[in-house]
Amino acid sequence: MRPWSSRSPFHPAVLTHCVAVTLVLWVWGSPSLVAAERPAPDLGAGKDAYRQHCARCHGATGRGDGVDAKRFYPRPRDLALGVYKFRSTASGTPPTDENLFQTISQGLPGSNMPDWQHLDEGVRWQIVAYLRSLSPVFEKVQPAPVQLADDPGPARADHAKGKALYETLGCAACHGSAGRANGPSAGGLVDDWGMPIRPANLTQGWSYRGGHDPRSVMLRVLTGIDGAGMPSYAEALSPEEAWHLAYYVTSLQEPVHWNLVARAVRVDDSLPSAVDDPRWAEADRTDLQLDNVVNATGEWASPPTVNAASLEAVYNDEAIAFRFTWDDPTQDLHAPHDGFALLLKPVGSEGDVVTLQAWPSAGAPPLDVCYWSAERGTAWEAVATDFDSVTTPSVSTPPFLQSASGYQDGRWRMVVQRALHPNHPRGAAVVTTEAFTSIAVAVWDGGNPGSRAVSSWIDIALREP
Repeated sequence: MRPWSSRSPFHPAVLTHCVAVTLVLWVWGSPSLVAAERPAPDLGAGKDAYRQHCARCHGATGRGDGVDAKRFYPRPRDLALGVYKFRSTASGTPPTDENLFQTISQGLPGSNMPDWQHLDEGVRWQIVAYLRSLSPVFEKVQPAPVQLADDPGPARADHAKGKALYETLGCAACHGSAGRANGPSAGGLVDDWGMPIRPANLTQGWSYRGGHDPRSVMLRVLTGIDGAGMPSYAEALSPEEAWHLAYYVTSLQEPVHWNLVARAVRVDDSLPSAVDDPRWAEADRTDLQLDNVVNATGEWASPPTVNAASLEAVYNDEAIAFRFTWDDPTQDLHAPHDGFALLLKPVGSEGDVVTLQAWPSAGAPPLDVCYWSAERGTAWEAVATDFDSVTTPSVSTPPFLQSASGYQDGRWRMVVQRALHPNHPRGAAVVTTEAFTSIAVAVWDGGNPGSRAVSSWIDIALREP
């Protein structure tokens, strides 16, 4: 379906907002919709709407082979198979019409499937009817809604019981003990069609494709995610236990702070140089969504393993210090090793780099790259026209930057300092209180070589006390 035409840091929030109450009042698993009267199916109208809005990704015949399909992860669904991941029905049975309407209306956060609630409600129902016509499974197998228990609510949810179930059912084997998608089985997963896939990072609720609230998580536990290696646990735990597990999983989610402007806090003394310096708590946090660059043929090299990073910034009269945090399922200290880059616009730079997805490219201007290497355990800065000349420098490459790092349970934290007005390298970016400074980041996962992840540009502002 329609790809995102832009990649602002806010788009995960845009993807996850609820369907307007004036249109639909519905949640996964509810028996009915409270909405305008559903129109009679018109396959011609549904096919026309599908071809206009959906075929670019899902293909003209619904086989998941649209012109944009190869550059997306996960790949668009092959609708002819009738296998749908997000349902309120038992594993192996098709979704209800309401499930399909929900997905069309709200989209799938963390993927390139956007919401279509701007379409007339009747048009969305005609698309539902047309999707059903693409696969015989809807005629051969009836939906089987899963058995649901009453929601105990946050006050009565037993997190200790949920955590015990998480461990007993082996959830950590894929999702990791802290939910950071770094379990021992995470790296070898494939879907039912042999495509490599990655488990969800449970700390990133904004990326849950089927919804991040307890009810949505509970349904994933009971229904499984057909085709994606996530089994149904309906036979392994009771509907009541599924709620406790769901509430525990949602407790792993960390709040996000999507900002177009990151604000650095001023201090009068030395800057924090350790990743666990308590002064970092005084700084504002800004989160950045990352997207993997595609290869020369416009495809994903492999599923992304790093899809977000956060930063805090502190400065004094001479320098600015950043602390970056990102989840990486493996600590890779030898080639190919983990790496991280802070990018700024050099002084006097002519031209613009609209997106790091396309940098370097012919005629693109140079960038100021502050690169940290897990192999060397240090960072350095260069003004360059490509990444390779910075990431593989000579031993004597100046100037080295003060940095520190630490890795624990699937999470890197790294601190780097640079001067506000560097003398070297020539043309290095200047950071001042008088203007915003554009910054972006790039991340290399040595365990997933060839899949560099990059952010959009945001601004850093020096906040006066």
